[in-house]
Amino acid sequence: MCIIEKQQLWYDNILSYRTRVEEAALPGLIKFAESNLDAMDLKMTGNIIFSVNERIEEQDCTILGIELLIPVDKQFKSSSRYVFKPKFRLENAVMCKFSGKSDRLKETGRKLCEYAAEKDLRIITDVYCLVKSVSDDDLVVDMYVGTSGNSL
Repeated sequence: MCIIEKQQLWYDNILSYRTRVEEAALPGLIKFAESNLDAMDLKMTGNIIFSVNERIEEQDCTILGIELLIPVDKQFKSSSRYVFKPKFRLENAVMCKFSGKSDRLKETGRKLCEYAAEKDLRIITDVYCLVKSVSDDDLVVDMYVGTSGNSL
């Protein structure tokens, strides 16, 4: 796995959407979000970012609590479903590339965090996934974890 240090992600005008989704349905949710922004009179200006903040393991499926962060072309009024965030900044991050089924994201994220720990980098964010492409149930993402600029 190729890992690159000192990366950053900067976006303005973010639509934040939190929900729960079955792990296998994550690619479909991302495609749906991409194609339905026009209902809010918004246009996507960058790649969707998501983070997993909850994982519920059931016998027959895994349910993820996720936040989708979608860069859009303008400000909008927040509602009970969508929240406007003026900025998203992730700096001094460690990044790796991922391609495959969404059920392998957890393992790749764990390896990314292990790398940061081995390099004595203090992790200060969740793992964020920048979606490069979605096809059927496969994802291609860049995975980032933010680290402190201060030494341990």
